[in-house]
Amino acid sequence: MESKYVKAEHPIILVDGISLDKIIDEQYPDRFFLGLIPTIVDWMTLRKEAYLVQRRFNTSQGIHILPILMCPDDCDLTCTLIVAEVEVSEKLVKWKRIGVDTSRYDESCVYEEYIGTEVEWLDKIPELIFRKEDYEQLNIIYTLNEIQDE
Repeated sequence: MESKYVKAEHPIILVDGISLDKIIDEQYPDRFFLGLIPTIVDWMTLRKEAYLVQRRFNTSQGIHILPILMCPDDCDLTCTLIVAEVEVSEKLVKWKRIGVDTSRYDESCVYEEYIGTEVEWLDKIPELIFRKEDYEQLNIIYTLNEIQDE
């Protein structure tokens, strides 16, 4: 599929047939969320960011923060970044909350460690629950094939 600003074919996260960026934008129309793209690890500018996202997607224990949508201009984690608080169980994956990453870091930090430490939760977005077999379809987004070097 295509998105608002990216005309190349790419995977899109759909919830009941509607793109996630559109769902969020409908609830927060003044925040310019329409056109954000999934955190496609193969498109990410920095290899270390791609590894971080892939590692968090593959985490199967406890609750963790997963970057799910990013700005298509830079394809990195420092621009507008939407994250989900993910809980994985034996049969289900829950995105308990979705929000905007507001983590603060400077050049002296290893900023990947800070991704998701501060989040402005978007309370109008309900919890999203996926059957594990449906959730695994997102592997196309989170599987690292070939990306650029840093």
